[in-house]
Amino acid sequence: MEQRAHPLELPQSAHTYRKQRDALTSGDSCSHALVDALAHATDTYFTQRIRELQDDAEFSGLFSPHPHVLLAVGGYGRRELCPGSDIDLVLVFEKTIPESAGDFVRAVVYPLWDLRLDVGHGVRTVADCVSLSRKDPAVLASLLDARPLAGDASVFKRLQDKFLSMVRKRSSGFTDWLHEENKRREARFGDAGGRLEPQLKNGLGGLRDVNQIMWLSQLGDANIPGPFLPHELAALREDNRFLLRVRSALHLSAGRKLDTLAFDLQPGVARLLGYLPGDATPQGAGRAVEFFLSRLHRAMNRILAMREALFREVLGRASASRSARDTPIPGADNLLAGPEGLRFAEAENVTPEQALNLFRVWAETGQAPQWSARRLVTEKAGQWGQKLAEEPQTLSTLLNIFLAGHGPAASKGLAQTGLLAVLVPEFGAVRHLVQFNDYHVHPVGRHTLETVAAVAAFLRQQDNDFHEPARGLCHAERLVLAALFHDLGKEQPDHGKAGEAIVRTVLARYGRPQDEIDEVAFLVRHHLLIPATATRRDLSDEAVVARVASLADSEQRLDALYLLSVADSMATGPRAWNNWTASLFAELYTKAREYLQSGYLGHPLQSEHMVTIWQKASELASESMPVSRAESMLESMPPRAFFALSPETLVRHMHIRQRLERDLEQDRIRKPGHMAGKGVNVVDVTPSGVPGCFEVTIAAQDRPGLFATFAGTLALHNLDILSADIFTWSDNTAMDVFTVAEPGPGNGVTGDELWARVGRSIMYALTGRLNLASRLEDKRNSLLGKRISAPKLAPVVNVNNEASHYHTVVEAAGPDRKGLLHDLARVLGDFDLGVALARITTMGGQAADVFHVLGADGRKLAPEHSQDLRKALLKAFD
Repeated sequence: MEQRAHPLELPQSAHTYRKQRDALTSGDSCSHALVDALAHATDTYFTQRIRELQDDAEFSGLFSPHPHVLLAVGGYGRRELCPGSDIDLVLVFEKTIPESAGDFVRAVVYPLWDLRLDVGHGVRTVADCVSLSRKDPAVLASLLDARPLAGDASVFKRLQDKFLSMVRKRSSGFTDWLHEENKRREARFGDAGGRLEPQLKNGLGGLRDVNQIMWLSQLGDANIPGPFLPHELAALREDNRFLLRVRSALHLSAGRKLDTLAFDLQPGVARLLGYLPGDATPQGAGRAVEFFLSRLHRAMNRILAMREALFREVLGRASASRSARDTPIPGADNLLAGPEGLRFAEAENVTPEQALNLFRVWAETGQAPQWSARRLVTEKAGQWGQKLAEEPQTLSTLLNIFLAGHGPAASKGLAQTGLLAVLVPEFGAVRHLVQFNDYHVHPVGRHTLETVAAVAAFLRQQDNDFHEPARGLCHAERLVLAALFHDLGKEQPDHGKAGEAIVRTVLARYGRPQDEIDEVAFLVRHHLLIPATATRRDLSDEAVVARVASLADSEQRLDALYLLSVADSMATGPRAWNNWTASLFAELYTKAREYLQSGYLGHPLQSEHMVTIWQKASELASESMPVSRAESMLESMPPRAFFALSPETLVRHMHIRQRLERDLEQDRIRKPGHMAGKGVNVVDVTPSGVPGCFEVTIAAQDRPGLFATFAGTLALHNLDILSADIFTWSDNTAMDVFTVAEPGPGNGVTGDELWARVGRSIMYALTGRLNLASRLEDKRNSLLGKRISAPKLAPVVNVNNEASHYHTVVEAAGPDRKGLLHDLARVLGDFDLGVALARITTMGGQAADVFHVLGADGRKLAPEHSQDLRKALLKAFD
């Protein structure tokens, strides 16, 4: 049959549908009824559109001899249509598909495409549907939610009969496929109920889990009751409605289909859901978003727990032999283990100790409880927990759970049932607390358990990088307790100090010995010592290392602090734990341990150390240059270079200095006069000792604002600066060493060409041919420069003359943007401050930069100028 052209004008049904959608999705709120209303409006469109076609002589007789039915499938079939959801259809014929079917589909679907809606459609026979469902579980899943929109009801009935008959015979295979899909979901999207940017649809605990529960309920044996009671299913449906409402608000806020609740969209979503008033202050907005996320996480955790329980019982039932029976567990009174999980033998006679023992057996064997056992613990958690909290043995059992091979899963169950929150109410108080930033990946409760799990792995597994310091601990349980308590004071401004008080209260309540209480309290109070020092201070400064070592006071305590810091950072997320921060932590820990062992960093006198490094560098340099030349350059280097750099690096800097000298001489020949030498620079790049990082050394004649120029140029070329060491020689040579993240594909060029462009840009900037500030502003405002931003927090600047013996330490934290380091460095230059060291930390949308500076006279900043500098740096964030 000849294909009809795509109609140029929208039919009346599509005009009406567009108005209905616009009315439903406009406004400043998002109600529970939206998804159903959108589905109803879409149903109405298809009814009206088909009626229009029936009234059109060209289409009216298309299917008269071919019984058919138009089906809504997938989310649309469930009447769960969010503003950006796909509209999925299947046109099913009883036996044969007529040639005119394509014309019908185009007449129905094209108007929706013209409305910029995503419509998926297929045309099949009843036999095709059954056959495809047999081969493709994804097709099977979509048809489980099918409902008729128009057509012959008898065709739908016939399809249902054949489809469900086939599905029930293959339900175990479908369940196995879903189980494997869930593994892939976990690997890709993670546990949504434990993430601060949850994936609402496919993350574990998301809408897909609700779908799976409903699918398996449809396919279950009518003679075998499911694990859930009516009120639990009602709560599940309520959680599902809430997630659909959140997803709808996310689509409206983003203006498109989106399933990951990104940070920059969370305030808009919270506002549409009624959590955030329009006149909220930034602080109030942050708290409102945190409250909303806590509600969301609770719903997703409940959904995940139910889906996992259902799968455990369905898979266990399917794998069990007919003769399989529940068996008692040695050493665990009133507990039985069976193919469907652990359960209480006599549920009506469970004691608090037996309830806690359930989680110990889970942690040791990996066998999780049945839903009925979890339900009982959840219902009795308050009553049992109060009795357990009076027993000293309870804390020892908790430690055994944390340290066992399957401790992470059992610990998560302890938290989900509410029992852990009763045993440690201070944990319950912050369990759902979230921090409105993209530095932390998890809420406090989940982060705490992740930290405990990391520490337990250090202690248990011999094949990790941290087992060596872990195995030397005399009291490993104290480190585990510190991990449990380290963030429980998060609601207070100084959460380390607040956490110390919590430790003393809880451990005294459980009757722990005083020396243990003191040790755990110390670890919690100072758990940020190593991260804060490693990422903000000059690790070549012996006084910095001495402070950490002196505070730790012993190698055992330093080992525990280091392991706690690593575990905490790992659990925080990739912003806090990566190759660069790992290298800084390790450097500080190694130096502090050396200091504790010998009382100095490998050299009793600084002058003696400086002479040793000088001599080694001179010997190495003599192989490629005259000794007199080497000695002359070593004399020009600042003293700090001999403590911060290796002899090999010093020699490399000598060669860079020689290249700069040759280039300067050539430039003076080409450009006599006042322009001679201006803009000349040397860019030397070598792989850093840290995977994924490069060391970029840039040399030029020193001048005001040079560091800002270097930093701005690197930013202009999309290079992320992690740290900077600035060495100004007495012969006016600036030798600035930047550690940068490995260049990504966004640069357009890589390798030598990239670094050549960096050098040319520096030259143009130094000679006035490139306005860095203007170019950076253009780049920030361009479409390519746009990026998802984290929550905008107020900037903070601290100017500290006491943190270092030699420098004024300036800390500037606030919203990040391209070229921010350049702007901050320009302000420092305006105050005639030279940067000796910079530590650059970018936590997603937040920058936390630390500068060690000196005035032009080589002294610290005069106190009377501190406030002016602070104001100027704060203004640079505008």
